[in-house]
Amino acid sequence: MEKSFYETHKNEIKKIGESAKKQLLEDHIPFWEPRVLDREYGGYFNCFDREGKLIKTVKPGWFVGRDMYSFASLYRFIQKKETWLNIAEQGYRYTKGSFYAGNGRFQKLLTREGKILEGTTSIFTDHFAIKGLYEYFKVVPPGEEKLAKMRQLTDQLFQNVKDEQILQKEGIRAGWQKHAVNFMTLLVALESFDLFGNRYEDVLRECVRKSLYEFANSELQAPLEYVKQDGRPELLGEGRLVDAGHAMESLWFAMEAGSLLDEKSWKQRAEEVLDWVIERCYDESYGGFIQHIDVDGKTPEEQFLVTDYEGIPAAWDSKIWWVQAEGLNALFMSALLNENEKHFAYFKKLYEYTELYFRDKKYGEWYSILNRDGGVLCDWKGFELKGPYHITRCLMKINLLAEKYLKCKETENEKEEKSI
Repeated sequence: MEKSFYETHKNEIKKIGESAKKQLLEDHIPFWEPRVLDREYGGYFNCFDREGKLIKTVKPGWFVGRDMYSFASLYRFIQKKETWLNIAEQGYRYTKGSFYAGNGRFQKLLTREGKILEGTTSIFTDHFAIKGLYEYFKVVPPGEEKLAKMRQLTDQLFQNVKDEQILQKEGIRAGWQKHAVNFMTLLVALESFDLFGNRYEDVLRECVRKSLYEFANSELQAPLEYVKQDGRPELLGEGRLVDAGHAMESLWFAMEAGSLLDEKSWKQRAEEVLDWVIERCYDESYGGFIQHIDVDGKTPEEQFLVTDYEGIPAAWDSKIWWVQAEGLNALFMSALLNENEKHFAYFKKLYEYTELYFRDKKYGEWYSILNRDGGVLCDWKGFELKGPYHITRCLMKINLLAEKYLKCKETENEKEEKSI
């Protein structure tokens, strides 16, 4: 009799979960924990070179919420370590100062002292801030007054994501939808269940539908980054772009939502779309996922050949830290939830790739950006777009997924044995 996926891989899955946790606690968090807090002005430092020397003191708005989320999650799921809770609490305190602009909006970039450099130009700053506050309040339960304010913030966010004037500040042209806005809204709705139950279930379901059936286009067999307002593809300019990282990030969000609401079809559809991403964006020659590609599988149009990562020019086929992290999340989740052998094999290839090329064995953490062939393009550990978020969440998710899967299977086997 042929062995099941579980019987074949259980020991390997256990080792992978333990390996991810070891990297998280011995290599990744020790880089950030002693550096991230600004003890004088509040908030977080995020910009560090390879060795961990502070290179900029600006406060990126994205990382107020992101850092708060990561350290609250570590406290919630990994270890009740007071240092982590204190780091998360500093983010919460920071949201009550000049970082908050009112009307559900937060500032994109501030000086160390709190002067506004860029105001409410990023809807993603709002998503991250609210997500971070959610996670903080899951470990420090809020009173009714704070909970009411969170409901108000969330309601305002879900209105703002429909405001074309706000979206145009993100560079989204009138008449277009950007996948990142949709799946970040999906994530906030998903994360809200622990605090608000199914209050935002309709928002969640609509975002999943768009991610899996509009942005993921069956006729083209491609996960598009931009579609028109009515959900149709228009294969011109940005409408031709396939973004590997955003596609995979959205897919594991959808799979997690499918587990929460017992929607098996979402997990199966995500499994299908993930195959499209692998086919188009996994680099079989050098390993890892490229950052994006044209819908026809060719070199992107000129405007998408290079992405400016805060002054770091990354070619379309570069290997970006967060793309690999989201690939690991999506592949491992699909492998376990769907017991998919192909996705488990690609997960192991990608995990090994990040170990060999991204992980800095000397100073800890991961490099930011590699050239296609694996040469280091940027060895910074943090800047305006990189901090303790994607990799932190990835390593934590791998550990938690492995433990949960093995525990569920062991429980199932025990029940079967008792029924015999």
